[in-house]
Amino acid sequence: MPVKSFLLDQNTIAGIGNIYACEILHRAFMSPWRKAGSLSLKEWQRVAAAGLCILRKATACRGTSVSDWLDLHGKKGEYQNHLTVYGRAGCACPHCGEKVQRMVLSGRGTYFCPSCQK
Repeated sequence: MPVKSFLLDQNTIAGIGNIYACEILHRAFMSPWRKAGSLSLKEWQRVAAAGLCILRKATACRGTSVSDWLDLHGKKGEYQNHLTVYGRAGCACPHCGEKVQRMVLSGRGTYFCPSCQK
């Protein structure tokens, strides 16, 4: 199974949605198509560290409002202002300057940098 699909599997890790999976894998410099079973312990640690960093910041920002999502107080989240790849197809990757691309993986829009996430 691709690592992005593994992250999205709610039976494996509850709570990671499409936006955060794209952002975590970008921060970890990991291809979304990489087979989850092929990652070394060190690579999984990189993914886990990226996830912890992103989810802490997203929580502090009260989530990500890219459409009509509101928090429990009826306010928009602010993490969308910190997204590096999600929803940014055609924009420059903040790490290398290559254009962010969007492709479909397991039926989900997947945003990634073809240069950083090999």
